[in-house]
Amino acid sequence: MSMTMAEQLAKYVVEHPGDAFPGATVKQARRCLLDSIGVAIAGSAKVWAQAVLKEALRQGGHGQATLWLYGDSVPDTTAALVNGMFAHSMDFNDDHAGIQAGGLIPPTALAVGQAVNASGREVLAAIVLGYDVAIRVADAINSQQLYMKGFQPTAVCGVFAAAAVAGRLLKLSVSQLADAFGIAASYAGGTIEFLRDGTDTKRYHVAKAAHGGVLSARLASGGMNGPRTVFEGSFGLFNVYSDQSRPDRLVAELGERYDILDTSFKKYPFCDGNAAPLEATLELLQEQGVGIGDVASLHYRIKSFLIPYCIDYHGDRTRKFRPLNELDAQMSLPFCIAMGILQNGRLKVKHFDPSRYDDPAIHAIADKVDASADTELDKVPLRPMSMPAILSMRLKDGRLFEKRVDYQKGDPRNPFTDAELEEKFRFCVEDFMSPAKGQQLIDAVAALEAAENLQALSAALRVAP
Repeated sequence: MSMTMAEQLAKYVVEHPGDAFPGATVKQARRCLLDSIGVAIAGSAKVWAQAVLKEALRQGGHGQATLWLYGDSVPDTTAALVNGMFAHSMDFNDDHAGIQAGGLIPPTALAVGQAVNASGREVLAAIVLGYDVAIRVADAINSQQLYMKGFQPTAVCGVFAAAAVAGRLLKLSVSQLADAFGIAASYAGGTIEFLRDGTDTKRYHVAKAAHGGVLSARLASGGMNGPRTVFEGSFGLFNVYSDQSRPDRLVAELGERYDILDTSFKKYPFCDGNAAPLEATLELLQEQGVGIGDVASLHYRIKSFLIPYCIDYHGDRTRKFRPLNELDAQMSLPFCIAMGILQNGRLKVKHFDPSRYDDPAIHAIADKVDASADTELDKVPLRPMSMPAILSMRLKDGRLFEKRVDYQKGDPRNPFTDAELEEKFRFCVEDFMSPAKGQQLIDAVAALEAAENLQALSAALRVAP
């Protein structure tokens, strides 16, 4: 009898030799981990992150893993939940194929890795494999089309990646991990209705995927089973959630490519769809030697699925031009363009605080912005995470200039250097810790591959706010 897709994927995750990864993948896993920790700390103080933290501490439980920044020891399921919530708190984590991988996979790996006393190398291997599973599931289900149907891809697909990470570190058998994938489908779901009023569930989707994946693996290790045809079955993930799935992509080239190498790091704490537009704007202003005061209008062509996120929520444009809360602002193309110009691209979490929304300088720029869907750009695949933009900038004197940006800074085709990624980390944590403490974290992550356990990194992560 042939293996189901869940069994094939489980076999790959369980049996991949931990010492057989190309060196570039392990280095990239360290980069992803450092970035995840940095953006988690930057977003940890937000009310939604604090709500999850407070509930986790209220529930308590046997200590197994560290809550980043705070240092409390909690169950691994809880640590994955809280740290995942921190990491995606302000949409600053890396992503790939429509999956918020950096908010999901490193928190899961550290949580379970601490619980089982894994070595640094084992944790890094789990991160590499977790990215593979995340991107494969998203690509196979067709995450761009999933957005168009109203689903948030990480909410639907992310739990399988978290289950893979946890299953690898728990040393599940192939059969057990296949069961964990079946169980994980019980957690697969979440819509983009949060766009209507800017509510916090967008951020929670990543946290609940991390939590559900760890719990699914734990339940499978205890003997619970799940449907092995969870992906390709008549009522499996691909047939229920997607009209345009590509199931063969789930298991194609297993062990021959490593998707973590193509993840896209983020330079800005806002919706990735706004990054290429902002960079096109900053570059064109500089190239033409003009200021924003010389500009009459800024029109952007972007992918169709980004329209409700960035400029027009099914006929309602009000909150895109006058945000009422932080998610509104982060999703809003007009606001991100305006704030990005005013800060010359140096954007922090604090720049999205509601106290800034009535600033007439922001309104003056935002009101120059418009956007439309470009079906040609829709043909550019989301693997890697490409969301290109074409800007038409008209000046007040009538001149018209155009600029296209296919790959914003941080994309694997326009990557951060190691120094630039460390600079982003310091930029994220400087309001929460001393430079020496930040360097301790950088050093602990750099040394992780040779570490027998996670004790040094866990100690570095304890920073009383």
